[in-house]
Amino acid sequence: MSARKIDQKRRNSGTENPGIERKLNAGTGKGSESRSPKTENPGMGRMLAVVILELIFSYIISNLNTLVLNRFSADAVAATTAVATFLSLMVNLYAVFYVGAGILLAPYWGRKRYQEGCQVWTVALFDNFLFGIVLGAVGMFGNALICRSLQVPLELRDMAGGYLAVALGLSLFQGFTLTCTAAFRAIGNMKTVMLGNTLINGSCVFMNFLILVLVPARAQNIYQFAFAGILSQIFGCLFYLWSASRDARIELRIFHVQWRREFGETSGKIFRLGFLGGMEGVIYLISQTIVTSMIGSLGTRALMVKGYSANLTNYLTLPSSAFSLVAATMIGLAIGRGDEEQVKRCMKKSVWQSLLMALALEGIVLLFGRSFLTLYVSDGEILRECMWIIIIDFAVELCRCVAAIMVSSLKAIGDVQTPFFMVIAGSLMNVGISWLLGIRLGLGLPGIWAGYGMDLFFRGGLGLLRWRVHVARHSYPVLRQAEK
Repeated sequence: MSARKIDQKRRNSGTENPGIERKLNAGTGKGSESRSPKTENPGMGRMLAVVILELIFSYIISNLNTLVLNRFSADAVAATTAVATFLSLMVNLYAVFYVGAGILLAPYWGRKRYQEGCQVWTVALFDNFLFGIVLGAVGMFGNALICRSLQVPLELRDMAGGYLAVALGLSLFQGFTLTCTAAFRAIGNMKTVMLGNTLINGSCVFMNFLILVLVPARAQNIYQFAFAGILSQIFGCLFYLWSASRDARIELRIFHVQWRREFGETSGKIFRLGFLGGMEGVIYLISQTIVTSMIGSLGTRALMVKGYSANLTNYLTLPSSAFSLVAATMIGLAIGRGDEEQVKRCMKKSVWQSLLMALALEGIVLLFGRSFLTLYVSDGEILRECMWIIIIDFAVELCRCVAAIMVSSLKAIGDVQTPFFMVIAGSLMNVGISWLLGIRLGLGLPGIWAGYGMDLFFRGGLGLLRWRVHVARHSYPVLRQAEK
């Protein structure tokens, strides 16, 4: 849809975005009425099944990796937990480019404009390569200062700093795989993402196991495990390049003459959508870094409880993670095809189905969670604290389902401003309540978890209100960016 047609339809319809109501309802010319739920469900169902398998594999492999690290050293679990949120914060800065690329790619693919989509993909890869060099310098030369700022316990600082230096110093490979992951998800190729992530995570835990078995105990150190993680990311880079080469629609060429000439313009489109979309995640992780430092101030024991309980709480995030990923892809592709009815159906179904799945998982965890945690910890007191945190987390995960789907749905239609401002307000709420209840009033980890829950409840509710405004006005900002 050209800018001139958009302006003309805005005048005709009186909506914020434009006669998009007419174009979206018309779909691809067949009419949205001809697209029944029966034709929608198989595509969404297949995507969801693959994403759920991918996440389950990732969680299982993460559990195995924790077991391996625990065999190496219990302090290693605490040390990596202490810097994990900060590392995620730094790595999430790559999202400035891969989030923007993913938002643009889905409508291009929905309209079968593959060359323009590949141009966006290629430019995002190059942008993140350059950015990775900057982050590498931060990790290699600033790890000691970072550990002090995070209030990592003194006995863990050498181990945590070494891990951070390698993992962040060579994170550009992870930036590459994250960009490809976002791109393949945006075009609906969830199977490739599942295989890629399974390869990355599986090869990492396998190499960690080899280190544990083959390297003498006194010669083992955290650098070896960190380098295993980097090598697994390199395997992921090679796999994604191979997968792209096998798809006739995908052409990634850095030296394409037209793409080089339009590099600045394309990068600008990505940045405009990705800056706020990516910074939304960055700001959230900043708040989580602050909260993690609060947990660190409670001592090594609190970090251990958080690290061990994560082996179960990761599974509880499965519904929010899976449905938000699939909803974003389905909504983006539907916007490109011009099917507004599918956009609305997809969001509604994602919310209530994710809530039902979360309740089912919580019931299973309540029955078998304690037995599962005995694989990681034998101390009865720590085990009891872990179960209390997990039970409190039940309410948090229900709020997360709504919040995650609303944030991903708003981003998919190109509204990156709302999630950005929501996360600022929600993060302030999270940090404030966590400090008040967890630190000031002495409630510890349960008080900090209450801060998580209030943040997610706020963002889910406000996101739902904003979504209804967009649907009522037929306002989909991603279409304006794609046509510029």
